[in-house]
Amino acid sequence: MNEVDKDFLALLGEAGATGLAKGIFLVRKEERFRHTYKDELSHWRYFASRKRSWLELPVYYLLLVVGILTGMLGLGVTKRVVNYLERGAINFYVKNYPNEDIIKEIVEQEKRHFL
Repeated sequence: MNEVDKDFLALLGEAGATGLAKGIFLVRKEERFRHTYKDELSHWRYFASRKRSWLELPVYYLLLVVGILTGMLGLGVTKRVVNYLERGAINFYVKNYPNEDIIKEIVEQEKRHFL
């Protein structure tokens, strides 16, 4: 995968993760979800500094709605969704950014989001 592709995917992934985390936090109102939202927002800003796309906001708002629905389905569903997506994000970063220190920090933050 070339540089543009992986940065584009990471950008949209973090936009979606930010929306999902915000949606879950709006429903669950727990500190851990607020903290996750703040982390995901910082990751989105980092990748936005590398690449921009008009798809960022549509992805954010779509996943915001999905996050609200996920949060409403209860902690069991929320846990499965969050853990599945975090595992995918970590695998993506490890595979595509193996030697970047800032990405290693992002991966460590992502690991703390598991429920």
